[in-house]
This record gives sequence, structure tokens and C-alpha cells, in this order.
Amino acid sequence: MPSTDVWHAPIKKLNMKKRVTYEIRGQIERNCFFRIGTALVRVEFSGGAVNSAGIVPAQYVTDNPLYQSAIENSADFRNGVIKRGFVQDIDEEQKENDNSDSSVDVKDDNTFPDVTNTQQARAVLMAAPYKVPLSGLQNKHCVREKAQELGVNFPNWL
Repeated sequence: MPSTDVWHAPIKKLNMKKRVTYEIRGQIERNCFFRIGTALVRVEFSGGAVNSAGIVPAQYVTDNPLYQSAIENSADFRNGVIKRGFVQDIDEEQKENDNSDSSVDVKDDNTFPDVTNTQQARAVLMAAPYKVPLSGLQNKHCVREKAQELGVNFPNWL
């Protein structure tokens, strides 16, 4: 007689979001454009490097399901130009409590001593609580002006 024991897969939370890292190997930086409905959105892959230790791919990290869908339905993703890297499950509560730039030490509310370049300064200003749009941070001069306007201090960035 067959066994009546049935194995059930673990139940996933329906509202579980994923933070996905996409990579473009062999590139240091690259801007890609994707369609979301009738809108055309720009995604900036950055952080790549070529050095004696090897090649670090340009990366883009998002937890937005629309952006994830747009990237994964693109021709570049289907052709293997863009690859999925690290995937992390995140809860809504964890996302709200998560400091978006946890790799940067904060000395006081508005001083960031570990920021040493324009890209890191731009990331701090785009994150909470400042939420400055990327369009206002196009170059080093704009980033400096906006930081000064908001009272943000980057003591180790020239």
C-alpha cells in the first residue's frame, strides 16, 4: 500500500521582496536603457574595475520588481550580456530599517569620513534621508554644491 505521507514545500511569504545584483562582465561602467510600459528608464551599472587582482564586473543593485522585470526581459539579459549575481530575500520591515549605505561609517548625523570619491558621495546623497535625485548630481561640482546646501560633510573627499 502506498504511503500517505506527503511532503510539502516550505511556504514562501507572498510579500517577500528580493534584492538582486545584476552584473556586466568586462565593463567598468555602462548605462543601459530599458522599457517599462511606455517609459524608458536608464540603469547605471558601475563599480567595475580591472586591476592586478582581476576583473570586477560593473554592477547594479535593485529591489524594485519593475526594474528587475525590465532587465530580465531585455535582449542583453537573454543574450547573456547582463547576468544575475547575488540575490537576497528582504522583508519590508528589514528594508525600512536597512541603512542603504551600510559600508560607510557615520561620525555624526551629517559627517561621512569613509567617503573618498564622487560615486560614494553621490550614493550617500541619493539615499535616505537626503533622497536627492540623480539628475541633480551629474558631476563632482554638483555633488559638492548639493552636499554643502544640505550640510553634509565628506572630510576625506577632495
